[in-house]
Amino acid sequence: MKKLSFILSLVVVLALVISLPIFNTKAAGSFTDVNDRYKEAVGHMVDQGYTKGISATQYGTDNQITRLDAAVMIAKVLGFKESSAVPSAGFTDVPDNRAWAVNALYQAGVINGKTATSFGSYQNMTRGEMAIVLSSAYQLSASSNSVPFTDVNPRYISAVAALVEAKITNGKGPTKFGTNDNITRGEFAIFIFKGDNLSKDMTPPEVISVD
Repeated sequence: MKKLSFILSLVVVLALVISLPIFNTKAAGSFTDVNDRYKEAVGHMVDQGYTKGISATQYGTDNQITRLDAAVMIAKVLGFKESSAVPSAGFTDVPDNRAWAVNALYQAGVINGKTATSFGSYQNMTRGEMAIVLSSAYQLSASSNSVPFTDVNPRYISAVAALVEAKITNGKGPTKFGTNDNITRGEFAIFIFKGDNLSKDMTPPEVISVD
């Protein structure tokens, strides 16, 4: 019964990504480190309650983002709450007050750990890892794994191709995706903003089972 309840809850929260309110930039106005490139995306992140600034006047646009912080934001994007009853993923390096996010994403098949017992909570998230997580979170797939980037290995190719085809990213240059580069809070905001825009026209996938 608990397993069935979790499956039904997952279907509901995935459906939330198609009913988002209109985006605005008011929330980004108080941050002095948010330029026009990031303003709309940062405003969306704050408006939706996905994250806050690192201070009253700083969003931390150029700051790198940890895997744990990214997991919390994505869990909120998918509608999970701290009160979500989710089986443990078994990671020993995730603090109790954030375990709900990591556990939910792991059980939903959106994210994995570095090992069976380590999530790598305080390691910075790379752009390659981001591609895998977001392509899974938004249920994206590409018609072809052909990309112009020379720094994308087979582990990341399908995820990167999916983001490029969905116009969520164009890479850092004509032939560079920046797979191993750490992603910044500003870049992450742009990817989430574009993904949420895209998800308005998506039908949430059916979740068959969660072990």
